[in-house]
Order: sequence, then C-alpha cells, then structure tokens
Amino acid sequence: MEKQLAPIPAFYACYLLRSIARHSSLYVGSTPNPQRRLKQHNGDAKGGAVRTSKISLRPWEMTCLVTGFPSKIAALQFEWAWQNPNLTRHIPPGSRITQSKMTSRISPRTGKVRKRSARPRFSLTDRLANLHLLLRSPSFARWPLKLTFFCEDVHRVWQKWSSQTPEKLRSGIQVTMDEASRNVSAAAETPGNPIGIHALDVGYSGIKQQLEKSQLAFNGDTSSPCVVCQKATPATGAATLVCTNDGCSAVSHLQCLSRVFLKEESGHDALVPTHGKCPSCKAELQWVDLVKDLSLRTRGEKEVKIIFKSKRGKKAVATAAAIAESDESGDDDDPLDLVLQEEDEWQQLSESSDDEQDHKKIRSDPSLGHGSARFKRPTTAVVFSEPVIEDSDWDQAEVLD
Repeated sequence: MEKQLAPIPAFYACYLLRSIARHSSLYVGSTPNPQRRLKQHNGDAKGGAVRTSKISLRPWEMTCLVTGFPSKIAALQFEWAWQNPNLTRHIPPGSRITQSKMTSRISPRTGKVRKRSARPRFSLTDRLANLHLLLRSPSFARWPLKLTFFCEDVHRVWQKWSSQTPEKLRSGIQVTMDEASRNVSAAAETPGNPIGIHALDVGYSGIKQQLEKSQLAFNGDTSSPCVVCQKATPATGAATLVCTNDGCSAVSHLQCLSRVFLKEESGHDALVPTHGKCPSCKAELQWVDLVKDLSLRTRGEKEVKIIFKSKRGKKAVATAAAIAESDESGDDDDPLDLVLQEEDEWQQLSESSDDEQDHKKIRSDPSLGHGSARFKRPTTAVVFSEPVIEDSDWDQAEVLD
C-alpha cells in the first residue's frame, strides 16, 4: 500500500542544544516538538539521545531554533548540513569555515587501509558561524526561515559574528531574540505563564480560521472562478489557493497565482515563489501560508478532524496526544530519506545516528555475516534496560561505507 503524502507540518525546528553544566558541550538536532524533546534530553521523559544522556552534562537548554521549513524532509536536510558543515554539499569547499581532517585505519582482519573524515570539534562560535553560512546558502535561499534565540549570551555571540563577517543574510530571514527569555530566571516560569520554547505553538491552531474560510469556499457543488484567469476552479479545491488575508476569500489556481508571484519577483530564476500580492485585495501574502492551507485541505484529513474537534475530557485529550506523538515519530522508513543520502555524502559520524544505532548494527554489520566463524546469532532476544528514542529521522538511516 502506497504511503499517503502528509500535509506541510505545523511546526518543525532545528535546534542548538547546550549543556548548562558545561557550556562547551553542544548538540544539533531537529524535532516537531521542542518542549517534549528537551524533556527527553534532560531525562524528564522516556527516551532521549545517547550523547545527551550523561548525568554530568544535564540539564540541557535550547539556545536557538531555526523554524519555517516547508517540509519535514527540508528540516532534516538542514539539520544534517548544520551537523556536518565540513561535509555538506550545500557549502562550497572554498567557502567552508570548518575543514575536514582525514584519518587512516588499518583493518586488523583484512589489512586494508580505510580513510575517513574525522569529526572536528565545534565551539559555540563555530556552530553559529556555520549556521550563518548555511542561512546564506543558495540551497536554502527561498525557504521562509526564522531564527529565534532563547539565550541572551548566545544571541550576543551571534550579533558579534554577524557584525564582523562581510557577508550579510538575505532579506526575508527573521532573526529575533525571544523577549520573554531575556534576563528571566527559571523561577519566573509558572504553569500558567510559560516562557521560551514552552510558549511555542507547535500545532495548527493558528491556521484554524483560515481553514474554516477555505473549506467554506469549496463547500458547495460549484466554486468561485480564479481571480487571475477568470476560469472555473475545481469544486473540490484541488490545486486551488485561497487568500489568507482577513476579509478576502479570493481563490486562484495554484499555477496562475504562482506565475503572478514569480513575475513580481523579477530577476529571480525560480520555480516556486516566496511571496506576492493578492490580485484581489492587494495584501502581501506568504506562499508557504497558502500552500499549507491547501495541503491540509487535500492531504490532512486526520489533522483537520483534530483541529475542529470539540473540547474533550483529559483522557480523550491524552489519547489524541499519544496518537499524534506516535505519528510524528513513525515516519522513520520514509523513502524520501534516500533523496537526502544522495544529496549529501553520508559517512559514519558519531554525533548523528551511530551512537543511537550501535545496538542495532551489532546484528546488521555486513562484516559479521553468516559465514564468519566468530559470529554466532543469539538464540534469545536482547532486552535493553532503557529504550532510546532517536534524536531525529536521520538516526534511522543506514550507514553507507
């Protein structure tokens, strides 16, 4: 059975984690739910990454988030590039701040010399400098990205680096400091007054009003004509966009509005627009908001039901939350991950997937095949004392030699 395409995610972020106990310990990851993920890193919830499970490094804090990714795969692609700026193809070799160092190892079994890239050590300045470089990369130039800082000292390091480097970020990327997190102690946060990442809306609640309007536009047997070409639009709303401005319900074919927006962005040799003005109300619209509404209408039947579901008891809410969490982490076998393997040359790297996959690779390592005299398959299943939730969907990828 073919897997159905998912709608554009309500929220997906790449984050920079820092140990409060030892500021030199940093970690890059991605998640659709920063609040839950931070609890896992700190041991307050079941699971977490192996590299952040050391008691001596806890607690951890999320210093900044990069959001606005148009898809889950886009976020994973950016995550891998940020983790491996010395290897990613999204940074030209001549522009790299961090360079790779090759190491050699002689196999005691075969005697062959194997060369691989050694992972460099990254300081806070290194991580932010490479983030600045990635945000300037043409590969991500047309994504509606936003960078938000939640630690004031990290924001100051970013500001200092940005002022010193001659290359500036493109227009359209928002860089902000979360004001609620500025000079606020942990004691100031209460259950009724969340701050920082705990105040983030990671669901579709912000699009509910727009979704109601667009569903109403395609509720009957007929729909309004396209405001661009004046031809009829599908009654089902397929490949049809609805203006996101309050008070305007203009509809247009996706291709028609795309041509209008791209024409306004003269000088850009692009296939997908980023923004433009509504032909009817002349309001400035973001392309990602338009297509997110479309993706929910056409591919998000389950998500739409949750959005419009009435208030329920605590038990029902907990059940829905558990289902949503399962769905978020159940896409490990997404075939689109193979696209990312081809995009960037994967290598065996300790920071991303290998630490979490060690117990699985014991049985999947091709060097320990059935023909090996030293290998003996255990007759009983191995039971692990504590389950580990992988840091991101990269962790389920197979290592390519």
